[in-house]
Amino acid sequence: MKSNINALGNWLMSWVQEDGAIHGFHNHSVWGSNPYRWADFTSGHSTWASPLMAALSRIVAEQRGSSLEEQALQMIRLQTSRFQEDGQYMHIGFQVGEMLNRGLIHNMMPNVALGLTALHGRSWLPAEAMASIQQAMLRNLQACDEIYPFKKTRNISNQEYCRLWGKLLYQQLFQDSPWREHIQDDLNFMIENYHVIGIPDEDCEASNRYLGDSTMVEPAEYYGLMIAPLVQAYEMFGEPHYLQHAGGLCRHLARSAWTDENGQTRFNRKWLLRGGEWIRLKEPMLIAGMGMSLYGIARYLEHQADEELAQFLEKCDETYAYYQTPRGYMASATGWQNEADIAPCAAWHTHDFYYLLHRHGLVEKMAPKLKEPYPRISVLLGDQCMWVEEGEHWAINDYYFQDVYKLIGRKDEAVFGRDLGWVGGERSLPDHLLFPNQPVFIKTDEGIYLKADEQTAQNIDVSSIADLPYLGLWE
Repeated sequence: MKSNINALGNWLMSWVQEDGAIHGFHNHSVWGSNPYRWADFTSGHSTWASPLMAALSRIVAEQRGSSLEEQALQMIRLQTSRFQEDGQYMHIGFQVGEMLNRGLIHNMMPNVALGLTALHGRSWLPAEAMASIQQAMLRNLQACDEIYPFKKTRNISNQEYCRLWGKLLYQQLFQDSPWREHIQDDLNFMIENYHVIGIPDEDCEASNRYLGDSTMVEPAEYYGLMIAPLVQAYEMFGEPHYLQHAGGLCRHLARSAWTDENGQTRFNRKWLLRGGEWIRLKEPMLIAGMGMSLYGIARYLEHQADEELAQFLEKCDETYAYYQTPRGYMASATGWQNEADIAPCAAWHTHDFYYLLHRHGLVEKMAPKLKEPYPRISVLLGDQCMWVEEGEHWAINDYYFQDVYKLIGRKDEAVFGRDLGWVGGERSLPDHLLFPNQPVFIKTDEGIYLKADEQTAQNIDVSSIADLPYLGLWE
């Protein structure tokens, strides 16, 4: 089984705005939160979605196309120009929404993405675009060194490694790096103070999540932010211990994985220390969002052959394909029993898209297909609710006579809302937000049915991760 990379890219581009913003329902399928849960209702740009820039930069480099080239440049212009007064990027709240305007990792991810964008785009990016990337990365990295000083705050491993990855990329791309003298010392500090040997066996290395806290290690989805900079450090400095430690982190991922009830290979949630013994937690855990960790393994395999890790990548590719819908997005997670299982996060999906392009390469004539309209209604059924989208409209809807969610929005809007039209008055949403063609599904004791006529049903793609079977039309 192979993922449809073209369909995933097309779905992601349906969230991209003319000004370069990447909209989405920013559902954090690892922590189970989203702006709806925090009453923020933001569906606008998120810096966590920035790897899409790097993916488009590569596509343009290999399949030159004027419309996609301009779109990629506009995304660069947006990400390199929207700053807060203190030098942090704007739109860093992700699953919390615009109420959150501080945090290290959501500043660091766009720096990595901008660096990768420049690496892929060196053959075609105009000088002014390269200059804007250089200036933005330098400004933000220096600002965050002041706001979140290394070794002096409650440092989180993946965030510090992501900071170092951005600095390594900057040093590779530009001649004026202010971090040349101490970046290897910082990398060695991370290895010495965070890495834990022996989880789940002596060939593996995990990473403590917090400096000085040895009771938990990082969740699996963040390991790519540690592996990739170690591989890059090996390439830049030629010291083999960086690659060796990267390999230990890779094996931790592969040997901590588990097989779900559908026979698919899944990332573990994390390991916790209890009574001197490490306990693995499996769920609830993401499906979409494995991308950067798998990218890290793929980068390691470029330097060190390893059949076990190669097979792990193949199995995870099959997991992507199994949980991918015809529209291109994947089920987000399992185990939450709420919207976190089914609501696809455009931001996480950009990480998967970047990895899948890296691993499998471009589909022939990919660039012009990324913006083609999708003519059908797409539905993903979950146990408690469903994701529905058609054109610019999207919804997290309820089963018939289970009125819990009723969230609706548009891909071209920076906010979404709850459909309270039945209440009336000022609580009613503007007409342009309403989603008039939402299909109705009924959940019974024996299964799930679509309440529609046969002609309407022919225009609906139905996928399901619900425990109850989907049984077709309610007749």
